[in-house]
Amino acid sequence: MADDLSFELPELAAELMAARTVEALEAALGKVAGLTPRIREPQNFGHRLFTRGLDAGLERVARALQLAAVPPPKSNAKVAIVASQFYATGGHTRVARDVADALGPDNRPLVILTNMGDGSVRYQGLLNSGLKTPFDEAALLVAQARTLVDRTIELFMMLKATGVSRIVLMCHPFDVVAITACWPFREIVDFLHHADHVPALGAAMAWSTHADLTYACHKTCRAAGLEPIYAGMTSTVTEAPAHARAPGRLRLATCGDQRKYVGEGRFRWADWAVAALSLPGAEMRHIGVMSDDLQQEVHKALADAGVDPARYVFAGMAPSLPAALIEHGTDIYVGSYPFGGGKANLEAMLMGLPMIAPADADLANLLRFSLPLPGWVDVAEPKDFARAVEEALALEPTLASAEHARLRAREVERFGRWVAGERPESPEA
Repeated sequence: MADDLSFELPELAAELMAARTVEALEAALGKVAGLTPRIREPQNFGHRLFTRGLDAGLERVARALQLAAVPPPKSNAKVAIVASQFYATGGHTRVARDVADALGPDNRPLVILTNMGDGSVRYQGLLNSGLKTPFDEAALLVAQARTLVDRTIELFMMLKATGVSRIVLMCHPFDVVAITACWPFREIVDFLHHADHVPALGAAMAWSTHADLTYACHKTCRAAGLEPIYAGMTSTVTEAPAHARAPGRLRLATCGDQRKYVGEGRFRWADWAVAALSLPGAEMRHIGVMSDDLQQEVHKALADAGVDPARYVFAGMAPSLPAALIEHGTDIYVGSYPFGGGKANLEAMLMGLPMIAPADADLANLLRFSLPLPGWVDVAEPKDFARAVEEALALEPTLASAEHARLRAREVERFGRWVAGERPESPEA
């Protein structure tokens, strides 16, 4: 199974192995770093996870650059989050904030950026924020060396000089600097597998811990023999609120920005909207940013189908998805399409809401929503949406049970336990 999931470039891996000069190492590293656009190729996106040949090459590069370290015993005494770059919004940044928050106010992490995103991170950009990011980290270090070889050595020296006792590695998929410089510290590295449906350097390397954020990725990594931890994600939901569905009314909700609702799916999101709101008493509320063009497309499709467009409300951003779902009196949460959600789906299900997950029948397993928590219904075509609603509503007794409450609690606790240094039990146990 692992071979089927491997993104392999034997000639480039051999080049990494054979490089004997700084110039040759620089050239080979540059070729690997330049692979990022290939993760979106159809044969790779959702189908490939591992880069075993390139990983072995980077291990050899670390030796060639004489990067050797004897880190202290792994602990949370001094944690470093090593990443390529962070952004104002997005799940990648949110996970890093969740790690920092879980460590607590008295144990702020060191944040080290390789600056291998767009290279725009500069210290002077933080002059108006106390030289800190919104993570409120203990300190921020940004690698600035101009060549990949120099930047790799620079990051290694940062880690060695700061004496960190645990490294949470969550770099971009082809950040050669982060992977190569962290490898000598592998005994204290947690490889955070967040690039969970694209090929990623380091995903198959022998770090002290391999932590998966999504369950689909975790099942795949387990099958590949990596002995990963399933860390899950955080949520503000701690218990499912009581909910009573009003007779003759069906309140549906979705969440996310327009990037999850456009793409190469077999259907348009407007097709799903028409199928949903053709049901008697159905209303739909969208929480999050949605482009004007997509809003108009949905409303036009509804009008053309003889459905009042006012029944589909684009409500914009909300500070809390769970609070917005409660305020709306949501009966069923509907996942995004053609790209499914992760965090939003989890939060809705932790509220005890049934969920419908639209997904094309031929969607790759790595892109298909999965959670070790019952409570959702898959549907592949808009014509079957009414059947999916019936099945979802039939789940309500299960979602209200004590056993489901226990499973929800287990899911909520996972991320915090991993950050605390524990190894949460596998859902399969």
